[in-house]
Amino acid sequence: MTVMEFLLVAHSILTGLGIAEILRGFADLLRGTPTSISRRMIGVASWALILYFQIWWALWRVGHRDSWSFTDFLLLLLPVVIMYLIARLSFPKEIDNADLAAYYQHVSPALWLLVAAAYFSFAILQPVLHGAIIVDLLISQLGIAVAALLAVKIAQPWFQLALIAVMLAQVIWRGLVLTIGG
Repeated sequence: MTVMEFLLVAHSILTGLGIAEILRGFADLLRGTPTSISRRMIGVASWALILYFQIWWALWRVGHRDSWSFTDFLLLLLPVVIMYLIARLSFPKEIDNADLAAYYQHVSPALWLLVAAAYFSFAILQPVLHGAIIVDLLISQLGIAVAALLAVKIAQPWFQLALIAVMLAQVIWRGLVLTIGG
């Protein structure tokens, strides 16, 4: 087993757990009868799911690396650990008869702090993944991280929904760039 294969196993386990959490939440939502729906909660969960797939896809860009330090290993796992926490908080344990809007209000400060931490970790990970810092990507990552910190204090639905739309657009845009090969 190569070092890269070893890293991919650890990364894939954490990624799979996070994806399973989000899909479980969506399935429970379809199966259950919540008393209210939260568009922001569904938006964050959708963003996290798409981002998980993008992260998994982006790993192929580092498959050629021969040497990895323990620091590189930790930096590679940091975003998926944070993303798992986001995935776990995206839906309550029980959806049936749950007030999802109230649940979102309860977990949103932690959720937005984790979103900010995820984007900061992506910025730190750039040199490991790309061998250099991609300035436009760094600016978008840091901008969203700062906006996520603001979302903790600005709990207005319009602000958080706009931020979720920007996050989704950034992830989809970045995914297209990776897919096209940019």
